[in-house]
Amino acid sequence: MRQPTIKYNKTEDYFDTVEIDGEIFEFEEDERITIPSKVLSNVLTNDLRNDIFIDVCDQIMEGVISISSIPYSLKKIGDNKLLIEFDDLGTRKYWDGDVGFKLYMETKKSIIQERNKELNDVSVDFYEDQGDYIDLRFSAEIFSENLGIAIQQAEQLIQEIEGATDLALGSPFKKRENAKNEADFTIGVVIPLLRKLGFINVKYNHGKREYGRDIVFARKTEFDDTEYWGSQVKFGNVSGGANSEINMIISQAEDSFKMPFYDVYSRTKQRISKLAIIISGKFKENAVEKICEGIERHSLKNNLIFIDGDKIDTLIERIRKK
Repeated sequence: MRQPTIKYNKTEDYFDTVEIDGEIFEFEEDERITIPSKVLSNVLTNDLRNDIFIDVCDQIMEGVISISSIPYSLKKIGDNKLLIEFDDLGTRKYWDGDVGFKLYMETKKSIIQERNKELNDVSVDFYEDQGDYIDLRFSAEIFSENLGIAIQQAEQLIQEIEGATDLALGSPFKKRENAKNEADFTIGVVIPLLRKLGFINVKYNHGKREYGRDIVFARKTEFDDTEYWGSQVKFGNVSGGANSEINMIISQAEDSFKMPFYDVYSRTKQRISKLAIIISGKFKENAVEKICEGIERHSLKNNLIFIDGDKIDTLIERIRKK
């Protein structure tokens, strides 16, 4: 992968522009600059200066900046280390959620504070209800050699927090059938659900195939031991008639049990005890039976859990009624 060239242009004591592979972006006040995520995707973290903030956007067309998520910025604060600052500023006037804006924002703040206690990966920096506006600012520190990966992690964090907030409130506008793709389903529905079910150390593998495990998570057993789980997540239906898909699931299931993984929380190599195959649709045409038949070892078959869209709806409804 070719690394883009970066040039910082300065007049006297102030930066005027940054040039990335021929594209020029102008600095604003306070050493801030707005750059589309696509332009930053292959930039190395250590090629950034420590004294500038980059506001990330989707695109800039004819001077118009487009942002589809909570606005956030990044700043290099160490070797391959970035500070990500999120500014969730909203107004009651344009709020169209099914719950009150104040309740939604206060719940989101609480979700971030609970996550900080559990994972210590994000923290609330500022919260103010100004009447017409509510301003929630939070931040995270991310280690990444590449800005593209850091941006992916930042946007995943936004989706996880919003998914957890909607689940906590029982909001109807974040249903599994509204998920656009596998990543959206995983981050917006599955991960918040796993956390609400009491699982800990939930780690999403960012869409990379990590020996058949899209998610790794854990729970404390009745004997106070840590039991590790993995999950394959599929978008849509899984049919027993689609042999290539069934064969891939079987192969990934076997790999997920066979290969150890590095647990970032205990800092040790671990193996999973159970694998949950979670899909947004339905298992059709004896798909479950064919997957189980394809697994040779009975000890592995007995530790497979199959969860379809209907089961997910049942679990979410149960949580909402608590």
